[in-house]
Amino acid sequence: MSQEELRRERQETYEELRRTQDVSGGSNFIWRGLSNATGWEVDYGGWYAPQYTGGDNGTDRDKGTPDTLEHTWEHDWRFFLRITSATKKTNFYARLKTTMTYNKANTPAVDANDWALPTFDMFYMDFVRTGRTFKHTWTFGRQYAQVERGIGFGMVADGLRYEMASRRNEMQIFFMRQQPGDDNVDATAAGWSTGRTKRWFYGLEWKWKLHPKFLNTGLSVLGNIDQNFEHADGGGQRHQLDSIYYGLGLSGNLTGRMSYWTQYIMESGKTYESGTSRKINLDADALDAGLRYFFPTALAPTLYLEYAAGSGDGDAAVGTSTTNGSTAGKDERFISFGGLSLGYAMAPQLINLKVWKFGGSVKPFGWSRSRLWQELVVQPTYYTYSKDKAGTAALPVPVPDVVATNPSKKLGSELDLTVAWRLAGDLKYQFKWGRFLPGAAYPTRSAESYVRLKLSLDL
Repeated sequence: MSQEELRRERQETYEELRRTQDVSGGSNFIWRGLSNATGWEVDYGGWYAPQYTGGDNGTDRDKGTPDTLEHTWEHDWRFFLRITSATKKTNFYARLKTTMTYNKANTPAVDANDWALPTFDMFYMDFVRTGRTFKHTWTFGRQYAQVERGIGFGMVADGLRYEMASRRNEMQIFFMRQQPGDDNVDATAAGWSTGRTKRWFYGLEWKWKLHPKFLNTGLSVLGNIDQNFEHADGGGQRHQLDSIYYGLGLSGNLTGRMSYWTQYIMESGKTYESGTSRKINLDADALDAGLRYFFPTALAPTLYLEYAAGSGDGDAAVGTSTTNGSTAGKDERFISFGGLSLGYAMAPQLINLKVWKFGGSVKPFGWSRSRLWQELVVQPTYYTYSKDKAGTAALPVPVPDVVATNPSKKLGSELDLTVAWRLAGDLKYQFKWGRFLPGAAYPTRSAESYVRLKLSLDL
């Protein structure tokens, strides 16, 4: 999976990443006699998702250079096993993942197949204890976790997480290690593509329901401890990012049909200055806010408006996929371990970026008596992109990329379309299309298209 595809995967929702933990449809229990005798239930299943991805100028993003890659077929298999006690207080979950990828190129000599060996992408055990007021959950192992809306942190990692919930309060505390197979956030560090990253995270999040419907607030602290201690390939520049993220969020309903959310994150810490071995301070922030309105009709239409921004550094010497960008003073780029869905074709990181997002959803056959057609959902979305700080280096997308040689802040716009359809209880279809049109900041960058088809089946 390419780096942009990996980032898109991480930006999927919490429910999508946990899809086989809460399988739709009826449960499949084996060994019913044994289950009844021991009091333990065994549930198993899986999902096969063939995916087609195609696009123009998606490799080099330079309209003057022909692309080599035409399209990619990816076959994704996941199989899970869940064992649950009769009291529902103890749960073991394991999920195995393997993929086969076929890249079709314009030159047949470079066509390639790649098979990823089976690995456990999730493997954990949790214990639930319920009192008169609070519910306590301890989870050990490889699990998905996120803080706030997943902007600062949202990934599968190895570790321990504790959750507490009551009628008005929710809290989580965790200590985790990034998976050894994950790439470092720094694309120019040694070992970036060899899966040798050593990074620890600790976090605390508290949510308080001041009013069950109209006002909920959240406070969070996330720490990242970088244990890589590496130079760039061939020596020279040091790479290290030790960061702390402080978050404040508000959400709720303005009316019975209009909801809102806002999230502010401040980042501090230490990193290296570009071109030197001197450590400098981090001083960055990010903001995400939005409104959503629901129309209570058979078509179930919704409209939403969202604004997202991540700070940038005007004197950065290189692109965003490096932890040593600033050349003078403190580093003001917002570098995190999560993200937002900000366009299929552009797929930017929230660094030196301001995005306006306008979208909606509708069930065009919601009036139908057929349950099959009722489940069809169409979601158009329009984005406008601009830089936070003018300049030619601090780009909001990872390398490789065409340099924005024009200091203009106008990065461009994009139109996306998503069609999601539940064909049957456990059979789902998804079509994603995106078209990015570059702005004045990209005088040599071509327009880009992105197409992705996905068919998933939960057994």
